[in-house]
Amino acid sequence: MSGSKRARQNQLEWMVHLCGASVVKEPSSFTLSKGTHAVVVVQPDAWADNSGFHAIGQMCEAFVVTREWVLDSVALYQCQELDTYLIPQIPSCCS
Repeated sequence: MSGSKRARQNQLEWMVHLCGASVVKEPSSFTLSKGTHAVVVVQPDAWADNSGFHAIGQMCEAFVVTREWVLDSVALYQCQELDTYLIPQIPSCCS
């Protein structure tokens, strides 16, 4: 990962922490308590191919959203609804 991409990732992680959420590097590290949800934030244009991020939500049973969800939630001082930012997932029977 290039230096500028790493810096942007660090800034995004910092914003997530400021909002009270946790950051995990591996989906298997998700630990959910009652009333919480796993959300995976991806930047689709950073992927070399289009296939990987379309199945990640099923692998870790999480909502998959674009990074704009984090940016908009921080900018508006309120957690935004996920619907607008969701990335469609490929059903496991079809992948």
